[in-house]
Amino acid sequence: MNSEERKKVSVISKYAIDSFNEGDWLTLGQITGKVKEITGNDRLLRSLSFGDDDYSFCVTEILDSIFSEDSSLILEVVDHFDIDLWYQQKHPEKYQRVFVEAKVTNADFWTDGYIKLFVSHLSSNRSRMSALKSSLSSWGICAFIAHEDIEASREWRDEVEAGLASMDILAAVVEPGFKESDWCAQEVGYALGRKVDIIPLRAGLDPFGFFGKYQGIPIKGKIPEVVANEIAKLLFKKPKHRDGCLRSLGKALLTHDSGKKVQLVELIDEWSVATDDQLKNLLESASLSKYEQGKLKNIIARVGAYKPVVPTPDYSQFDDDIPF
Repeated sequence: MNSEERKKVSVISKYAIDSFNEGDWLTLGQITGKVKEITGNDRLLRSLSFGDDDYSFCVTEILDSIFSEDSSLILEVVDHFDIDLWYQQKHPEKYQRVFVEAKVTNADFWTDGYIKLFVSHLSSNRSRMSALKSSLSSWGICAFIAHEDIEASREWRDEVEAGLASMDILAAVVEPGFKESDWCAQEVGYALGRKVDIIPLRAGLDPFGFFGKYQGIPIKGKIPEVVANEIAKLLFKKPKHRDGCLRSLGKALLTHDSGKKVQLVELIDEWSVATDDQLKNLLESASLSKYEQGKLKNIIARVGAYKPVVPTPDYSQFDDDIPF
């Protein structure tokens, strides 16, 4: 076994010590073809039944023997008992290193250069989430919405894990039923474990538990475009995200028509979330047409954008000893 496989076997051992009964051991034996080895072990099932101190040693010994012979059985056992989900709930920060890291490179659903926002939501919200995704894209924010971002040929859970492992921020649509959703609770727990920022979108329910400290944005009754603007404003106000948001917006502006470009630049100016230098750089990188420059002339004049660069005179050709 390599080091990654040994980490997984260690987690399987922890799960077996905490949760297995005799029936589970027999099931594992059937999955791995090792029923005789398990039932024939002098101490394993006996120490389980009597709660003997050496049970954990017996578990480690039998599992190491099984998986050393055939490490391809590791993932089969993990999947059958949902051991990865159990470990994600117990240790979300360690779970990433054991089960997800190798899959992060497959997170090809993000738009290159955009802020990566994972949206945790109930499946009943699909149509509204699609509209929110489109509106966020205008700001250079790529939203991961599971139902439309996952290719049918791929394993759904793997893609969700890849999104969680590579996201910059998580937005949680907190509404009645969110707390009872195992998936939503795990997604928030994962974000807390990774210490990424969480934006609760309050839609009839307040944030709870460990992410109750985040005030969030009330969105009930608001259209997706307004919600997207409020998310963008919140991110632009955070110093840790501002530079990244400005770069992403600069890329997004290149794809917009004149009306949208002007609208977004005017909102950024209205929010007072960028310095004049930052606005100047944003305007000059946006490839504004003469028409667009005319619509934004007041902002352009204030920040000094599009001013011709005056070359510094070169006096080296003159002899300082020649009098006037």
